Amino acid sequence: MPTNITCPEMKNGKPVVHVVNYTHASTALLFLFWISISSLFAIFWISRTMFKQKQFSQPRFLAIAVCSCDFLYAALCVSMQTANYFLGYCDSGGYHGCIFRGFSQTLFMMASRLMVMLMAVDRFIALRFPFKYQYLMTKERVIGAVAGLVFYAMLISCLPLMGVNSYGFQSWCDFHWNDRTIGGRFFVLYFVFEGFSCMIIILFCNISTIYELLSMKRVHPVDRSAKTDKENIKFIVTMTAISVVYITFSTPLLIRLFCNQLGINISKQKDFVGIRLNIVNNMMNAHLLLFIQILFHPKLREKLNCCAGKGIKEDSTVSTIDTLCA
Repeated sequence: MPTNITCPEMKNGKPVVHVVNYTHASTALLFLFWISISSLFAIFWISRTMFKQKQFSQPRFLAIAVCSCDFLYAALCVSMQTANYFLGYCDSGGYHGCIFRGFSQTLFMMASRLMVMLMAVDRFIALRFPFKYQYLMTKERVIGAVAGLVFYAMLISCLPLMGVNSYGFQSWCDFHWNDRTIGGRFFVLYFVFEGFSCMIIILFCNISTIYELLSMKRVHPVDRSAKTDKENIKFIVTMTAISVVYITFSTPLLIRLFCNQLGINISKQKDFVGIRLNIVNNMMNAHLLLFIQILFHPKLREKLNCCAGKGIKEDSTVSTIDTLCA
């Protein structure tokens, strides 16, 4: 385990020479660059939209919170992991760098999933309790909820620093998955329990709100404006995509945590796959939000409708359609 490594790294009484595979190194750098830029661009895009409307939007603010967690995860965790690959354990911070990497990874992993859960809860209240929404989800309460969840994630992430479990497991410097002490086991099982609890809450909220939307459309088909329908469809697509990605790519990591804690099916390679999938999960949120924002952008939809032959006046000429669709 990394916490047992002394600096400089020695093997058979000789210093370890760190050899870099430049193909893998280039891929790692490109991956890190892409995560950071996509998250920053998503934050800029959504912030710009909210600023232009000159009105606080709870869903957009929560989307910014999710992308911010993902950006910090890339900037602090993935960047240090990349530095460890390039420079080796000692030159990338040694013991203290490993502890910081484990702490920041746990913090932003937990904060990201809590933000996704809060997005689902926000839309659940908006659709199931529309008349109470403005009272329950005020600007101050939403900002307070985000700050409170981040503080909670930070508090939980600090427990291994206080002797409840510890950081330094494997090359990714996570908390020790196989810690069998009372405190260590409690921490791992609590982390697993919280992860699956977030999934259940997200599924319940999303299924409930989608059912409510479909029921409203059946009961009041005439009263639904095109703008409202578009926003509802956009919400369904956004939350379904984020939820599917979150559950699909987070479940393997939680299963590996549980298996290591119980001593079942121990495999470092499978653990590494779980970590990789979780990194993909933190990378995908910004891409999904950007893609859906672009997909539902009015100008793009106008152009797509035009190319599909919709929304064109009867006296429009073929040359006009060709010009718009060019």
